[in-house]
Amino acid sequence: MDMSASDGKPSVVGVFDRSAANYEQVGVEFFAPMGRALVERAAIAEGARVLDVGCGRGHVLFPAAEAAGPSGSVVGTDLAEGMVALTASAAAHLPWVTVAVGDAGAPDFPDGSFDTVLAGLVIFFLPAPEEALAAYHRLLRPGGLLALSTFGAQDPLFGTVVKTLSAFAPAGEGERPVDRFGDPASITALLAGWADVEITEHLVETRFPGRPVFWDWLWTHGLRALMEEIPESRLEEARAAVHAELPEAPFSLRTTLRVTTARKVSG
Repeated sequence: MDMSASDGKPSVVGVFDRSAANYEQVGVEFFAPMGRALVERAAIAEGARVLDVGCGRGHVLFPAAEAAGPSGSVVGTDLAEGMVALTASAAAHLPWVTVAVGDAGAPDFPDGSFDTVLAGLVIFFLPAPEEALAAYHRLLRPGGLLALSTFGAQDPLFGTVVKTLSAFAPAGEGERPVDRFGDPASITALLAGWADVEITEHLVETRFPGRPVFWDWLWTHGLRALMEEIPESRLEEARAAVHAELPEAPFSLRTTLRVTTARKVSG
């Protein structure tokens, strides 16, 4: 299982609801620099109307709000109610920002409502990404921009940790869906009909001050789904096995983020 794998919408929502309180809150930045990279590539203009689908705790939402400014409007949606409540509270001082429960796979807004649609590390969780992309296309004004992010190469250490954890989970979890955003050619194919498709890669380094922080971090994102498969009676054994795979502190994970931008054809 990698960080982009999913067993279906209900389980994904539950995992992120249970992660909400600790998501990006354990003393290391993992998603924040990825959100900044996405917003930078989107080149959001002051006064823009922006939709951030799957907004989570706001790693994309808040940089987008800063870029759009008080003369703009930024709407963040997420199906995880815990994420929405915490992010809405954090955004309460920004009157041009709205955070609400909403489905990234089927956003419900009038046609042409937005100048920019942002989808940070969410598209691979959706059961029907083509339908989601068609919805984003509909919501954009002519010439409007879609900016989405997906994972590229992950640090070999991360793969080792996932393999170690999997040995403690019950066998026969079932097949994981194929990641249709695993390479640039697949992404480009799914964006047929869009204009000016560009894909850039950004290397993000996440530094961990120690092994206990790394273990806590494993529970704060999509990998929690695997962690929760491990019987409680074996968690301490799994923790010790993971710690044995980690370098001496401090250490880093290096993750490649892919950012894809595409425009709705004008006219």
